[in-house]
Amino acid sequence: MPREKITISTLPGDNLYIDPSSKIHGAPEVPSSKYYTLRYVLAATLAEGESRVVLPARSDDTDALFRGCLALGAQLSWEDEQQRVLRVRGVGLPHSSGRVTINVGNAGAVLRLLLGLGALLPEVTFVTDYPQSLGKRPNRELLEALISLGATCEGTGPEGYLPITICGGNLHGGHVRISGARSSQYLSSLLYLAPLLGETLEITIVDELKSQPLVRATLEVLQEAGIAVEYDEALHHFVIAAGQAYQPREYVVPGDYPSAAALLAACAVTNDPLSELSLTRLRPGDEVGEVLLDAFRSMGANLHRDGDTLILRGGHRLQGIELDGDRIIDCIPVLVAAACFAEGESRFYNIESLHYKESDRIDDLCSELLRAGCSVSPQRDAIIVQGRPHGIEGGVVVDGHGDHRLLMALTIVGLRSRLGLTLTGIKHIAKSYPHFFAELHRLGISICNCTYTP
Repeated sequence: MPREKITISTLPGDNLYIDPSSKIHGAPEVPSSKYYTLRYVLAATLAEGESRVVLPARSDDTDALFRGCLALGAQLSWEDEQQRVLRVRGVGLPHSSGRVTINVGNAGAVLRLLLGLGALLPEVTFVTDYPQSLGKRPNRELLEALISLGATCEGTGPEGYLPITICGGNLHGGHVRISGARSSQYLSSLLYLAPLLGETLEITIVDELKSQPLVRATLEVLQEAGIAVEYDEALHHFVIAAGQAYQPREYVVPGDYPSAAALLAACAVTNDPLSELSLTRLRPGDEVGEVLLDAFRSMGANLHRDGDTLILRGGHRLQGIELDGDRIIDCIPVLVAAACFAEGESRFYNIESLHYKESDRIDDLCSELLRAGCSVSPQRDAIIVQGRPHGIEGGVVVDGHGDHRLLMALTIVGLRSRLGLTLTGIKHIAKSYPHFFAELHRLGISICNCTYTP
């Protein structure tokens, strides 16, 4: 049955119309990993001497980190006009001659990583120009840990919202107990701080630790930077000895699996067997990557690996899955979007931490998917999806809630809607993947700054 004729009317503002598409084809360049860029640049900042970070991610989040590292005393410069190599002259021990203010934008990981190191300064205030997003994310447990190490911390409200002011500079080691139930970023922050304390630090996680792959990424980078951390297999107990120093290094940033997940999901939901994507620089053995690929394979996607290259072909009916989402938490929104077109029911569980992201990635995502015509059910720690393999109606405006991950998920849903979808708030895609929509356009998807009008 031919699709009804539609009229596209140009709109001012921050809107984008996603036209239905049955085919996507090409070899897009996957952005560099945000996870590793943040950790490598921070390690380079804390080393005395010059380090090189090759192929760093470029996004609003990494720009926020660069501002923070400059405030800690590092010097950053690009080696080439293409901005593919970042030179970092590290500061060793962060210092400042007076009060410091750091605007962390909407970058939650940047905020948490810098909060610990900020406690080495006499006085630092962290602010955001996203009060309705990052400004509502809690930091209480991390601030309490820093207070126990000798800092004075003043957050906003009982949960330690931004703005936050820390007076430090005279910290000590000892034993810190901290929760990992809301965010693993609290732990990563303390792990980066620990070698600079001058005394041994022992850290105990008092409950469940979320997003363990990201903690292992932190431990991997610290080891590359010359920092030894003793820890147990369960990642509940850590000892960081005094007298260690970050070493200057050359770091090469791999491709970003959460960004790749959006592209793979866009191809996986297409009906045309000629749909095909080839993605490179995706390092084998990456924990997030391996869990993600297993999820796609469990859904029935035609996915193959050749070294660091992934090839996915569309035109295959997807199947519903049951998935513990904690290990690939940033990939869950696009997997939920793909599951909306799978045969049967899907259940994504152990994802309560999605409530505390740039948006509420459970309730906000589900409300927009329901508006588009999908069948989803939000729960406190899960999302249940009843797949609709024949597609959805669409033809409505959906809100990205200022969240790059929601924008990616809603784009995927738009591809399998009969009437397309109009997205609002598209500027927020720059948080992690500034060229996402332009890349989709190059891959054959019709996109315009407009809205659907019946």
